[in-house]
Amino acid sequence: MSNPGQGASPTRLAEIHTQCGRRARESSSCLTTNQTEQYGLSRGGEMMASQDSARSNAKRAQIQQGATRVFLAEGFAGATTDAIAKAAGVSKQTLYVYYRSKEQLMVDVLDSLLSKLNRDHAVLDSDRPASTLPELRQTLTDLAYEVLEAVSGSDYLALARVIIADSPRVPEIGRLWAQTITTSVRPLVTELLERARDYELIEVADLDAATRLYVGGVLTYFLPDGIVAANGPAAAPDRERIEQIVDLFLRALTIT
Repeated sequence: MSNPGQGASPTRLAEIHTQCGRRARESSSCLTTNQTEQYGLSRGGEMMASQDSARSNAKRAQIQQGATRVFLAEGFAGATTDAIAKAAGVSKQTLYVYYRSKEQLMVDVLDSLLSKLNRDHAVLDSDRPASTLPELRQTLTDLAYEVLEAVSGSDYLALARVIIADSPRVPEIGRLWAQTITTSVRPLVTELLERARDYELIEVADLDAATRLYVGGVLTYFLPDGIVAANGPAAAPDRERIEQIVDLFLRALTIT
């Protein structure tokens, strides 16, 4: 009896595999492992799929890199698909294979850039001490310094400008603001102040108001001094200035 896999087309081979799933594996009508590998339906097929996925990811990253330069320089309205394709080194046809619209590409680009910036400046990831007043002062000073250092970079300022300017045109961009350090730092500060209150280091009834007082005081160096400064972003304050801000803040909350 001839083997059903011999000389069969890929479509016929797939049918044989389906039949094998319903019959005993030892049946002579089933393909052997060698025959399966010969026709690329097992390991070979998986390898091809993996290679295709790697190429697709590489091409997507290439498009993102080119689009990042265009979006940060021109914003959403000023960025054209021609300029994006040229910056990415791909054709417009290739661009549309990976992204159906400019809106989808922009959201993907900003999301990726924001994730990278937050990883590079992981100021929100550590468990910061706040069990004594000196610890709380040090923690609030360190946090303010690290946040301002992170958001003072040119890429972060450019990203923030794009999100603020273009979120009315592309509403989905607005959700990205919740991922920025300037917004996500607030829950961390609230948690620090709550622990300090539990240790009876500070006396505050409204944690949200206290959090906004601290974050707002620090981030005036980011907005407006950084985002809309007419003569370029102002330099971040030195550590001594930040300590003065923190001391004024704690003086209003400290139990005497």
